[in-house]
Amino acid sequence: MRTALARWAVVGAGFFLFGNLYAPQPLLPALERGWQAGAGAAGPGMSAPMLGIVVGSLVWPRLGLRAGLSLGLGAAGVALFGALGALAPDPATWAWLRLAQGLAAAAVPGASFALLPRLFGGRAATAAGWVVAANTVGGALGRAGAGVLAGYWGAVAALVLIALPLLGLAWAVWPLAGRFGRREVRFDTAAWPLLLLGAGLLLANLFVANLLPYRLEAAGYGLAALGAFYLAYLGGTAGALAAGALAGRLGPVRAGAGALALVGLGAWLLASRPLTGFALLLAGLFGLHALGGAAAGRWGAGASGAYVSAYYLGGALAGLVYPFFLDRPFGWALGFVAALLLLKAGLLPRALAPARVRGG
Repeated sequence: MRTALARWAVVGAGFFLFGNLYAPQPLLPALERGWQAGAGAAGPGMSAPMLGIVVGSLVWPRLGLRAGLSLGLGAAGVALFGALGALAPDPATWAWLRLAQGLAAAAVPGASFALLPRLFGGRAATAAGWVVAANTVGGALGRAGAGVLAGYWGAVAALVLIALPLLGLAWAVWPLAGRFGRREVRFDTAAWPLLLLGAGLLLANLFVANLLPYRLEAAGYGLAALGAFYLAYLGGTAGALAAGALAGRLGPVRAGAGALALVGLGAWLLASRPLTGFALLLAGLFGLHALGGAAAGRWGAGASGAYVSAYYLGGALAGLVYPFFLDRPFGWALGFVAALLLLKAGLLPRALAPARVRGG
């Protein structure tokens, strides 16, 4: 029974993991005020865990650890450094602790995609949709919960409380057996279009998500309302589940084209209807992420780790780029997102093409 729990804990791990990593997002202005720092000072701290995941996703599969040990250590590390980060006295210390949090977190996403063929066999593509859906639900509730908790007890207490459930996740995944072999952790350079696609997905996601709290706070949103706004990430849950199901009927490339069209519609609505636009944009982006994760899983653990690294490298870039758009008209940000959409459209056929088309 414990082993069955561990199997499903792999699918649901992102609920706790990303709920913790993204919880500070609606609190960014409040954190900066607590440190007596200027707007955008928290940007490196939002990039740091992404950089940690970039590096760690390439390292963890090659350590040769038992799957349960690797995932358990990662989840416990995220909890520890998340709680310590909440107590950081300044943005620089917070950024270093968030980097350590990302290095720990990297044990989970790449291994999860690579484990799906072992754990679910022919249902691996559908399970990839479940994994990404759990990520989005966790990210949405983590952000929303942080806003609500901060409204009662302050930002520091909110981030500590949100870190604690990760200890339960570490206990749940511990029994998983098995290791990745040498052949599984090799990376095939033919997968580079998939890596570029992955980088563009989280870059677009977090670029918009990091900008919005400043724009919404200026419009009169309080901390609880800011947190509740990020329930829009539940749109990503629907997008991930739908993409995983549609890929089996339409093929991954056609399903991906539909998801990309949804991203475009959401971006177009962001200025006039931010909640609707953001939800649609996220539905499309997480649908593409589910398809990308399934494609990476077919390549093996090496490609899965590289895909996750590329994905979070895009997230790290978002944390560094968004401060430059804070004092500019929102149209500049929308133009940047449009450029990313064009890049994704060009990469889509080669990134998501079935293995037989690649000649593999």
